[in-house]
Amino acid sequence: MTHTKSPLMPGTMNLVPFKELMLSTCGHSFEKAREQALSLALQRRMTSLDIDVCMNYYSLLVRDQDELLRLTELLTVNETYFFREPEHLSLMVDTLLPEFLASRNREGPVRVLSAGCSTGEEPYSIAIMLRERFGSESDRLFAITGVDIDSTVIASAKLGVYGKSSFRGMDQSLLARYFEPCGSGRFQVSETIRKQVGFEVVNLLGTSYPQRMQLPDIILYRNVSIYFPGQVQREIFGKLAELLADGGCLLVGASETIHHDIGILSLVKQDALFFYRKMPPLVFEERRTSSRSRSIPEPGRGRLPQTAPVSASKTATPQIRLREKHAFEHPHRHSLPQVDVRERFDEAITLAHTKQYDKALDVVVAIVGQESSFEKAHILKGSLLLNLSRFDEACIVCNTILERDPLCLEAYLMLGMIARQQGDNDDAIRRFREAIYLDSSCWLAHFYTAEILFAHRDEKRARSCYEAAVRTLEKGSLQKHGQDFFPLSFNAEQFIVICRHKLSLLAPAKG
Repeated sequence: MTHTKSPLMPGTMNLVPFKELMLSTCGHSFEKAREQALSLALQRRMTSLDIDVCMNYYSLLVRDQDELLRLTELLTVNETYFFREPEHLSLMVDTLLPEFLASRNREGPVRVLSAGCSTGEEPYSIAIMLRERFGSESDRLFAITGVDIDSTVIASAKLGVYGKSSFRGMDQSLLARYFEPCGSGRFQVSETIRKQVGFEVVNLLGTSYPQRMQLPDIILYRNVSIYFPGQVQREIFGKLAELLADGGCLLVGASETIHHDIGILSLVKQDALFFYRKMPPLVFEERRTSSRSRSIPEPGRGRLPQTAPVSASKTATPQIRLREKHAFEHPHRHSLPQVDVRERFDEAITLAHTKQYDKALDVVVAIVGQESSFEKAHILKGSLLLNLSRFDEACIVCNTILERDPLCLEAYLMLGMIARQQGDNDDAIRRFREAIYLDSSCWLAHFYTAEILFAHRDEKRARSCYEAAVRTLEKGSLQKHGQDFFPLSFNAEQFIVICRHKLSLLAPAKG
């Protein structure tokens, strides 16, 4: 008597290991209502491969990336159409992209990334809108990339053939200009538009991204994160934020905005729409005219917390400590000629301003190697490491500075920003408070503290910190406040706009 293998029925298998695997590899959560979709997909693949033991299939998934990808493709939702949520697309094409063109500070086209592009309707929509606004020049001015984890939809996107469901509500004149009929009510995107968009298969939760995804000016990450649990949402959002070019914008779906206001990027309102912006990088300049004094804490106000191991010099006599401190702040007392230090430091500053951070770091490392007591070089080194996201090394530099000078405001600010980037908001707030203790007009410390508090819905304290930042910035010229204590290269007006916007959101209810 022969036995026929019965198909696996949803609900008869242990889904826990499969759910954990899908969450860890591609970020998708299959809880409650989505369990059935996972069960059906597993049943389909196991039947296709003639596997009837669940854990045998699980073992295959762990060792075979191709099979994992096939399962993922079965579980990916690919609902999209041309010109979806057109308000954000119009904001990008009519306002944001022209701003990037006008203030371009690096070579090459303005770069747009569609993250989770599915079958390609979104990036093609962008290309069409840019062609409408900029004509044939859009080929030279812009580079558009679409990425998705599903290789099947990426293959479809490259082909660019669509049925009527993709054109719901679309202007028929655009259909006539940019699509060619290809039978059975289907249309193919014109070759001109297809050439302007590149596609890649990418797992947004992966450890590396392809070159064409690097340093985009705008990322569209719309209606994708709704399929991810909170922790995965935050991780992917953080990865995309790191990708952005300085000053770049990240647009999410209208229903997703509030879930991503977690203090990584600044939430900006424009034309009744919200998007996220990556604030310009922090670049320290030599404080040749700085007059800030570093006074000893007043009696009764307490002491700064110990921030670094006590160096051997702390146990020396007061005369020796004074001599070491004096030498640390005045490098011309050492063997390297002053003009040489100044020239090389200016060279590093110039490289930093032109965003050649690696080259600038090489110069600074050489300066520190020959003149270890040159405080400004250490500060610039920390700033460059921070810009390069080499946070552990930047921490070491900051603690080295604080060993020698426990009243260095810049070191506390950098440590605060590093902690914030690494998700340690408690430590970030502690560092920013230390900076404010040293200088109550340190508006950056007020601002970043406010951003953290705002993300955690601590409205009262967030409002107070935003107000403190605005008060300081509005006391004098923006340039003065940009160079006072940090100093920075950035558009301070942008910070004022963001502070005012956040204060409008935090305005106490009337009545």
